Amino acid sequence: MNMKTTKHAPHSTQSLSDPSANHTPNSPGRPELRSRRAAAFTLVETVVATSITAVMVPAIYASLVAGFAMLQVSRENLRATQIIIQRMEAIRLSPYTLIQNPSSYPTNSTDYYCTNGKTNGVAYTVGYNWQPGPASLPPSYRTNMVLVTVNASWTSGKVQRTRSMQTYVAKNGIQRFVSSK
Repeated sequence: MNMKTTKHAPHSTQSLSDPSANHTPNSPGRPELRSRRAAAFTLVETVVATSITAVMVPAIYASLVAGFAMLQVSRENLRATQIIIQRMEAIRLSPYTLIQNPSSYPTNSTDYYCTNGKTNGVAYTVGYNWQPGPASLPPSYRTNMVLVTVNASWTSGKVQRTRSMQTYVAKNGIQRFVSSK
């Protein structure tokens, strides 16, 4: 069995124009004219690009607006949490007799969130409430314990928002050691 092997010359992908060839001025054979025509945009391509841009620009703008709105709500939420924790820490460190005194802890007050240190910006209505210990506790614990609830509510845009936190305070808890009363 005899097999012949033949080698083929590689195909050239580059075509060279003959400089001696005589082309007419607007001839399709001139490479410089072909490249200029290929580089231009057609009317269809321009309309498609404009319509894509007309959809994308409002979408980007809307996403930026939504992002800043979420950032604002997150800031307000964080400030409400800070206000509640501040009140809870004050309650935790107060003597047991002051916790049930409305002059020490009013049932409603207003606190503000502002970046420039003045009393403007978002107004937080802070509520304070205490109740005797739950009925599920033995009577000796129930009379020496209160359930304290602190909540903050504010208006963000047109939406009313609320956050709250609860804790138990015992008559002979940490307050006795901190306040020494």
